[in-house]
Amino acid sequence: MKKKLVSLALVSAMALSVTACGAKETAPAATTAAAETTTASAEEVKASKEAKVEAATAVSPDNDIVIALQADATHLDPHKSSNGISNQITNEMYECLLAFDENTNVVPMLAKEWSVSEDGKDYTFILNEGITFHDGEPFNAEAVKAVYDRGVADESLTLKRTISAWEGVTVDSEYQVTIHLKEPNNTFINKITQFRIVSPKAMAMENASDYLAKNSAGTGPFKLAERVDGGYTKMVPNENYWREGSTVDSLTFMVVPEDAARIAMLQTGEADIITPVPVTDVSLIENDPSIIIDVAPATTYRYVTLNTEWALEDGRKPFADKRVRQACNWAFDSEAYAKVVFNGYAKAPTSIFSDSIYYYAEQAPYTADVEKAKALMKEAGFEDGFDVEIVVDNTTIEQKGATFVQQQLSQIGINVILLPNESTANAEKTSAPLEETTVQMWYVNWSSGSYEADGSMRSILHGEKFPPNGYNTAFWNNAEFNQLLDDALKMSDTTKIAEAYAKAQAIAWEECPWIFLGNDNTLNAFKTYVTGLQYKPGGTMVFRTIGLEQ
Repeated sequence: MKKKLVSLALVSAMALSVTACGAKETAPAATTAAAETTTASAEEVKASKEAKVEAATAVSPDNDIVIALQADATHLDPHKSSNGISNQITNEMYECLLAFDENTNVVPMLAKEWSVSEDGKDYTFILNEGITFHDGEPFNAEAVKAVYDRGVADESLTLKRTISAWEGVTVDSEYQVTIHLKEPNNTFINKITQFRIVSPKAMAMENASDYLAKNSAGTGPFKLAERVDGGYTKMVPNENYWREGSTVDSLTFMVVPEDAARIAMLQTGEADIITPVPVTDVSLIENDPSIIIDVAPATTYRYVTLNTEWALEDGRKPFADKRVRQACNWAFDSEAYAKVVFNGYAKAPTSIFSDSIYYYAEQAPYTADVEKAKALMKEAGFEDGFDVEIVVDNTTIEQKGATFVQQQLSQIGINVILLPNESTANAEKTSAPLEETTVQMWYVNWSSGSYEADGSMRSILHGEKFPPNGYNTAFWNNAEFNQLLDDALKMSDTTKIAEAYAKAQAIAWEECPWIFLGNDNTLNAFKTYVTGLQYKPGGTMVFRTIGLEQ
């Protein structure tokens, strides 16, 4: 393990050297032409994977697994963080009452069975017995209630959003608990898969989040061993885990923002798994017999938020005008974006979330039409354009995408200034309330962990979800859209639910609170000697039974 950790500095230096060598190249001009694809196709990658699995003979030099990630978790308190990277890491330490399998079916986890009352407001869970937290405390119904109580007591936690529709929690017996909802909510079972259970003893500490940043207190297959913010998170197997667990000695998530460095680490064996695989570099490893590439349709949706309350120095609010927002979308070539930024491992959007999410409703696409965009800008009084800043994570692929947005909007006089920063810094910046925010545009992506329509819209577009209560950094508030989402939650007729969500999607699509960018695939790569890797829908990796051939 030490060998792998120490050599990260060398690999990072290699990546910086590669970057520096190309520093004199100028950015490509704005384009709507299809870029040449330099990677193998998804079909070729799939065939290659099958052949490599069949022929694999390599063995691991050690029993420590290293996963190189693009970014770091924002926090290891599972009730404080909520982004994809944080969830990927904390999911190995914390578990929920229910979970999703690889086919998006909800299956038992800490709860072995559940039932719902006739009025749809009370859910009773029968819990598995004999489970302990990492700190030795027993898992039981009191622990479930303690998590709820923490969310009620501390409004700064993201947990607060998970339980916002709950009326309360009743401990029926040691291993039976009932959750009471304020109103019937047909997404509850999906969303309970995000309710992570933490030891009551740890939550009762005066500085619980500080403790959980350096110690784990879940029931999961791995326990926290070491943590260096911005560096790595190392875990070891939970020796008292209640299900089949991993056979490795340690599991380490390393932060490697540079694409070239992640590729190099996989090639040399410094990393056993990397995610994501840089789409422009698939061809570098596609023919390596020791590396397997996995391509999966993702639920990740990419977009740019347009702050409708942001004002220029002269007091005008460009994004408050729907015509300006629409102009941005007509100027943006999403087909070219998929090819230029993702080398074809993505597709143009046809609604406000992925077509793999239930209740998706297809919309007429915004096909690139610069002249139409210019006409809308002139009509809105912004013919001369304006300067605007865009917040973006400082990873290679994110900056590449934001640069493409910059190029596209320059065609209609909008001068976009990139503000790249660490993801943790951006998470803090974009959580500021309306009266304090400095966010003008935000290049971001969203993937609903509950895989349903409400989870794909509410937190990022509902009028009640302005930061810090949510992630609606467009500060867009449409009463009809809000009502459709609220009404849909109470419905039981799937036809009516579909109609409500279809109308909501149509409203947001026409109103354009965002620039709709696209859906990209999930690309992961790993050594052929890695065993037991599992997936959730959308390509999220699960390491519960991970192992290494030796």
